[in-house]
Amino acid sequence: MTESRVRVVYMAHTFAVGGAEEMVLNLVQHLPPRFQPVVCCIHDAGPIGEEIRKTGTPVSVLGLTPGLRRPGDLNGIRRYLRDQRPAILHTFLLTASLYGRLAALLEHVPVVIGTEVNIYERKRWHHILAERLLMRGTDRVIASARSVREFYARQVHADPEKVDVIYNAVDWNALRPAEQPGTRERMRTSLGLSADMKVAGVIARLTEQKGHRFLFEALAAPPLADVHLLVVGDGELREALRADAGRLGLASRVHFLGARRDLGELLAAVDVFVMPSLWEGLPLSLILAMGAALPVVATSVAGIPEVVVDGEAGWLVPPGDSAALARALTDVFADPARAASIGRAARDWVRPRFGVEEYVNAVAGLYDRLLAARAA
Repeated sequence: MTESRVRVVYMAHTFAVGGAEEMVLNLVQHLPPRFQPVVCCIHDAGPIGEEIRKTGTPVSVLGLTPGLRRPGDLNGIRRYLRDQRPAILHTFLLTASLYGRLAALLEHVPVVIGTEVNIYERKRWHHILAERLLMRGTDRVIASARSVREFYARQVHADPEKVDVIYNAVDWNALRPAEQPGTRERMRTSLGLSADMKVAGVIARLTEQKGHRFLFEALAAPPLADVHLLVVGDGELREALRADAGRLGLASRVHFLGARRDLGELLAAVDVFVMPSLWEGLPLSLILAMGAALPVVATSVAGIPEVVVDGEAGWLVPPGDSAALARALTDVFADPARAASIGRAARDWVRPRFGVEEYVNAVAGLYDRLLAARAA
């Protein structure tokens, strides 16, 4: 490692499978060579952490659980930063946002950046207070959408000039396997689905935020009685959602696939993508589905309406409204030609705007500006 490169530490509690973690993977793979990325996992690496390690990026696992019960773990993060001497600390998700930024301020890291990927209406009051105090020494917070920026600035009383919007983005290379002839048929066969089945898909963590139960209730509506659903993702509600599907008589039509990384192939197997979230930032799986030219049905929360134009690039419905979800899905399957046209329009809208190159260039440009301001 050479001193001429700018060392950037990316820090999270763990790098599980999720949008924020995917953004770090994109950054370490695509940052301009003037930057030297290293990754710090406060607790453990997680699946994405292991993927990052395979890119050749240095990954450190501290095995710490900082919090009110383990205040001394903050010193472990400080020792790590003291050893690494980064020019920039860029944190992701709550634990790193709080304890990583605090450690960086105590260790006088030149540039400190946080990330806000969701609208967290249920954030605890003491976390809000802590972030409000940390903002005094934070150079920037990157928000995943305009709505996220506006909410965060109000919630923590942050100076709006210190919160920048850089939209989440995806690596379109993930869709290359889906574009190969025969992928749809092969994937459907592997999942036990026939070529003529109507198939919807959702890619999201199995948590309350993602609103799966409202989608299940929508699928129980008579007009959708022949629609199958691929549920990709894992989380705390796995067994509860299985029980919900059984209670609604959907056990044979809802297919729980767990966490998967072959998302391009899975999207090739579905006819419509659904994102029934109750609150959000800007979900990467939604953008990926739009880039695959799929019609999408999504809730009108947070950053989603900033990407999905209702009736032009997809269907928007109110959050928590299973009847509206059912109506929109019925419309999709009732007019396949219109659905395909809207899917193509969605692809043409997101492909030039939400690719990983645009995201990385925007982040790198922010790094350059903050370093220049610090030097001045």
